[in-house]
Amino acid sequence: MSSLSAPFIIVIDDEKDLASLFKEFLKKEGYNVVSFTDPELAFEYCAETADKISLILTDLRMPVCLDYSLRRTYEKLIAK
Repeated sequence: MSSLSAPFIIVIDDEKDLASLFKEFLKKEGYNVVSFTDPELAFEYCAETADKISLILTDLRMPVCLDYSLRRTYEKLIAK
């Protein structure tokens, strides 16, 4: 898979080791990947790159936010 045409994936997990593991695995499979451990930083990044994002992978339970509120926030962002 060419990196120019590869889907762009955002990984968000509050555990640094898991975020890194997913990022490295997906990169080896040919995807463009950026990972975050802070949902607020991830949201800011997604706001700037919404038109490029193919998939957002998140942890179901992050202490900083509730998964359903995160989902609604990203749905509104991607819909723009």
